[in-house]
Order: sequence, then structure tokens, then C-alpha cells
Amino acid sequence: MRVTFFVLLMTTLITPFCAGQPVSRGAFVEEISNERSSFAVRVNVNHADRIYAKDDLLQATVESSEDGYLYLLYRDASGNVSVLFPNKFQKDNFIRKNNAAVVPATESNFKIRIDAPFGEEMLKAVISQKPLTYMDNMMFSQSAATPVNEETAKSFSKSFSKETPDWAEHQVNIQTTESRSSNENNGNNHNGGNTGNNTETGKRFAVSIGISDFKDSNINNLGICHVDAQKMLELFTSRCGVAKDNSLLLTNDKATLDNIRKIMKETLPSITKPGDTVFLFWSGHGGRTNDEKHEFLVPYDADTNNINGSMLFDETFGRWIQDLDGRKVLIVLDACHSGGQANSAKNLSKALDTNGDWKPLRFAFTQLAVAKDVGQKNAALIASSTSSEVSYVRKEKDMSVLTYYLLNAVENSNSPITHVKWCDSVR
Repeated sequence: MRVTFFVLLMTTLITPFCAGQPVSRGAFVEEISNERSSFAVRVNVNHADRIYAKDDLLQATVESSEDGYLYLLYRDASGNVSVLFPNKFQKDNFIRKNNAAVVPATESNFKIRIDAPFGEEMLKAVISQKPLTYMDNMMFSQSAATPVNEETAKSFSKSFSKETPDWAEHQVNIQTTESRSSNENNGNNHNGGNTGNNTETGKRFAVSIGISDFKDSNINNLGICHVDAQKMLELFTSRCGVAKDNSLLLTNDKATLDNIRKIMKETLPSITKPGDTVFLFWSGHGGRTNDEKHEFLVPYDADTNNINGSMLFDETFGRWIQDLDGRKVLIVLDACHSGGQANSAKNLSKALDTNGDWKPLRFAFTQLAVAKDVGQKNAALIASSTSSEVSYVRKEKDMSVLTYYLLNAVENSNSPITHVKWCDSVR
């Protein structure tokens, strides 16, 4: 990428990268990761497909659910890193919650124009609720973009401790090319959430998780949740347009926290792309902390003596979902307290539809807000209970209650069903 800016009325493009100036390889950017942040940040770009050709202009938008100090890092295809924000034109890096920061600012003479080298590149937004102890912001106010040398990279790395929740990050991977082919726009216009024939240009993927038995003897076995997962995966592949090669099943001892993390953080982001649709299903135990502020899902290897270290908490789950930005994601959770995975479901009245007769049914349908309502697009949640409620297996012990009625709704329909109609049928 070449970062250029205009000075007054001059039309000459000037690159701020100084010849011979040492720059850091980009590995440290990946290490700046906080899956248990107390708030959320989201970075987005002006091309929905995340593909940029030579001479395209790149613009990023960053939002945060809390006030903080923003650093926007860019890693090019060669691994070199630059700070795009703060910059010469936007020196103050303090941003207010839910107020989008646009980089470069629309009214500035600073432009980001794509140039060689081409390949996989990344934008990472990092927001700290406190000023960084090791960072001198004055160095970023001298030019439109500031290359990061080894010393600055070390300062960044020291500033963000994985043990503290007062900072958050989010990254967007982009692809830069010398020219844009005719099919690179695929995946921008989709009718996501349909559970009928796949009429989209993007592909469909499904991950189905069911945990009946648990490693910790203190956790009650459920007996039927692995069957829920199998039946839902069959539904996704037979009625929801998911090819069998694009489906993954994790049950019982295969559904460890580490395996689930690899699927969510590595496999799905790598095999899917913006414009695709992803179905995620989970059947098993769910819980909440004693202070009732956090909900969690219980993997196979959960340890009741190590709740914080072995459960899948709502903040972590939400951060993983953010890595699927640009995809349409429908999440179905058949577990106790599962509505709490969406921030708006912390309040029962917000979790349910305005139609009052949803309340006795003890299940939540909401736009997914696990990213703390920070621009999380194209994601929705169907949960078997709200954050304060429990969920059940049917008395026939053949399936869990929500799973049974979700399957029944699709099997009895002769036409495609959106996720809204799906909830109406269950109601």
C-alpha cells in the first residue's frame, strides 16, 4: 500500500514512507489480542468484499462501546507496519463511545491509495481506556502515516497486557491486487438467514456442537445434546443449502474449549469470506457467574474449579463472532441462560419481540449484540432461554425442546424460511 496526501492545492502525490527507514515485521500485530475485554471495538472498511485493486482508495471506520484512545495499525503484504491513526491530520486519538472515527478523515487531504506490494494485508484497531504508558503520541503527529520500527513495536507490545480488561482490539483482513477481476465482487448482495434453497452468490457453512457428557464429574451429563447437534447439522445440509464439505460436527470429547476456539478463530475465518453465510449451533450446558453479570457456555473439558479459565464466556464468544465480519451469521443456542450471549438480552423486555405473548415461551430472539452493540452487522441469535432462565430436554428425551421445534418448523414448511419466520413458527 502507498499512503498519500495532498498539500493545499498541490496535485502531486507524496509518500510519507522515508527511504531506508527501518520498519518492523508485522508479527507483533497478531499478538495484540484480547478475547476477554470488558468492552468492544469494531473496525470496518469501505469495500464490503475487503478486496482492493491498485489505485483504490481505502477508508476505515472505527467504533468503540466505551471511550478510549485509538491506535489504527496497518500491516502490508510484506509485513511492514504503519500507524494510520493518530496522524498529522488527526492528532488527538481520544474517541467517544459509539462515535465513529473515520480514517482518513473525509475532510482532510490525507488519502490511502493502494499500491504494490499486493497480497494479504490487515488493519487492526486497538483502543485503550487509559493513555499508553510506553507510547509517545507526538511521534505520530509528524506525517500522514508513521512506519513502526522495532522500538515502537516493543512499546506497543508492552502497553497491552492480556491480564487486564481495559483495552480491546479488532482486525480486518483485506486482499490487495494489481487489478480487480470480474468475480471479485461476489458476496456483497445476499439474502442471508434463509433456511431454504441457496440462492446467494456466497457459500454456506455450518458448525454444530453438542455436548451430552462432560469430563468433570461435577457437571451433570445431559444425554441428548449430541443428538441435537447431529440432527441440526442434517437440517443445515439437507434444507439450508450447506454442502456437506462445508459442515463441521463437534460432539462430546471433541468439543473441548481449544477445539472450539480453533474452529471459530482459525478455521471459519480462513475458509469463509465476506458474503458467505455461517450457521452456528450449540446444545449443552450454559451458566452464569454468581454476580449475574456474565454468561458462559460449558465445553466438554470445563472445570468447575476453574470457571474463568475453562468456560466460553459471552465476551470471548462475541469477540470470536467479530472475526466473521462481513459474513451473515445465524447462531442457535440451546442452553441455559443462552440469551445472555446477546447484550440486549440482559434485559428480558429488550430480548423479546414487542408482541407480549413471547414472554411465557422462555426463548429469546434478538439481533446478536455480543459485540456490545458496536456495529455488529448481519448476525442474529436464537436462544432457548433468556439470561435469567434455564432450558430443558423434552420429556420424551429424544431432543432438547428448542431443537425439536426448530426442526419441526422447517420440516413442515414448503417454502424458504427466514430466521424471523423461524422464530414465529417456534412461537
